[in-house]
Amino acid sequence: MDKVKVINGKNRVLGRLACEAINEAKKGKQVKIINAEDIIITGRRKNTVKRYQDKFNLRNIGNPKKSPKIVSRRPDLFVKGRIRRMLAKEKSMNKKIKKRIKAYIGNPENLKAETKQNKEKLSKPHITIEKLCQEIGKK
Repeated sequence: MDKVKVINGKNRVLGRLACEAINEAKKGKQVKIINAEDIIITGRRKNTVKRYQDKFNLRNIGNPKKSPKIVSRRPDLFVKGRIRRMLAKEKSMNKKIKKRIKAYIGNPENLKAETKQNKEKLSKPHITIEKLCQEIGKK
């Protein structure tokens, strides 16, 4: 049994890819997501960018520790953060699952991903994570 699952994120919807990664991690496999910058988020570009920019502007002046966790501006950390937030906080098993999932910009280790037919039509309005991160201020 292969203990590493490589998922290519090119033109894949973030939520569906995240569910696939979580299910594989629950089975005990290490999950590596390559081409994280090419994953897409469906929805109008303007609304999606505004929603994430608003999250950056939320601050608790009285106690900064109580401020919400900021969404990362790096595409690989952005994807990992979105997947992390799909899991419940309380369960100790979820901590193990979070550690098994890695996301990469491009393909740094020349990993071979299983080619999966993308049945989703990209005619819906969408934005790639790379463009979203640039819009919200990638450094």
